[in-house]
Amino acid sequence: METSADISNLPLPPGSSGLPLLGETLAFIQNTGKFVEDRRLLHGDVFRSHVLGDPIVFLLGPEANRWIFAGENKYLRNRWHLAARKLLGKQSVAMLNGGDHLDRRRLLAPHFTYAAMRHFVPRIEAIVQRHCEQWLSGTQPFKAVDAVRALVFEVAIVLMMGESQVDPAYMSRLFKQWVAGLFAAVPVDLPFTAFGRGVAAEKELRAYIDSLVAEREKRTEQPPDTLGSLLSARDEQGRPLSRDAIIDELELLLFAGHDTTVTATSNLMMLLAQYPEVLERCRREQQELAEQGPLTLESLRAMPYLHQVIQEVMRFIPPIAGAFRVTTEDVSYGGYRIPKGWQVSLNIRAAHKGAPWTSPERFDPERMGPERCEQKPQGAYIPFGGGPRVCVGQHFAMVEMAAVAALLLRGYQWELAPGQDLSLIPFPIPLPRDGLLVRFSRR
Repeated sequence: METSADISNLPLPPGSSGLPLLGETLAFIQNTGKFVEDRRLLHGDVFRSHVLGDPIVFLLGPEANRWIFAGENKYLRNRWHLAARKLLGKQSVAMLNGGDHLDRRRLLAPHFTYAAMRHFVPRIEAIVQRHCEQWLSGTQPFKAVDAVRALVFEVAIVLMMGESQVDPAYMSRLFKQWVAGLFAAVPVDLPFTAFGRGVAAEKELRAYIDSLVAEREKRTEQPPDTLGSLLSARDEQGRPLSRDAIIDELELLLFAGHDTTVTATSNLMMLLAQYPEVLERCRREQQELAEQGPLTLESLRAMPYLHQVIQEVMRFIPPIAGAFRVTTEDVSYGGYRIPKGWQVSLNIRAAHKGAPWTSPERFDPERMGPERCEQKPQGAYIPFGGGPRVCVGQHFAMVEMAAVAALLLRGYQWELAPGQDLSLIPFPIPLPRDGLLVRFSRR
């Protein structure tokens, strides 16, 4: 067992701190994948940098991911970058650590089990069909990313707030401005900066959600949605959650359950259009199931190939490139010293694009099937993270993506408009630069 003296004698990982204050943030934001790969080729799977306001060590590969997951609440704790720490509520599950984090997860988890999705499937189906009809009647081609974003946002609101009287378009506009501030490279609170606009949007969004919570508090019984659970929760002393904690949690759930699903669903549409043989096999599977009537949780389970495709989409283009932890003491990894207070990067993209995957740069849903099911050691496939902080909403995300994809495949077809830029925006989430322009029609 290494002592603190042993660790203090180890060298820092190779790398550079970059410019004063900014560090290497601009290069990181401009092309995160290239940033990591260039430095991996230069330094190996362990290197340091300075991005988004903090010194950071990048650890790449499944073994590194297992070390990070094992270190939760021991030598590591969760930490968001500076802008997010200022704009995400301090009482949300993402910002909590240790026992407080586990307690909040226990409160939220029952709403996000696979079985709990059963009564949401018909509501998701109704929302998807209504939005698809709107897509048909709109101008062609249109930006599928924006259309999917509006659909997913409404689904998230229904999951969290049930039939509360909300204005999805108003909330979505504020939400988009707020999230842009979350990923500001330099969080300066001025009206003309992305961060300043994010601060203003969060304040307005918070006031709106506060009014919704106040209205729901008047009910003698709460419906079985996330807001109802948060309002009904009591601690060991019988005390309810504070209003601020409830709003923090709802904002976080909107954020966590929105952009990642938008990314995976949009990129699923893009890849199916680019791989007609995969699209055709998906359609054949749906033709056999469509005669059974409306979607149910059971019918969604009976779509093995579609689930393979969704899993491969998230491997091929991870919805989130990575996450951050911070060291709570001086630690060592790979023969290097990582000082207390430094950030550690959990790199999902690197795990999905390296060993042990066969030809990882090829989109190949067959790799996820039972015939070939490539051996995946723990830490090699982590689209929802892992360890104690694995995404609490992963089952909901999979049900939602499968339902949207199944309904698209059954009733509609789409073609990519020619001449658009399909390269991916690398930060903060990977989406086609031109918004995925499609021509949409009924089958």
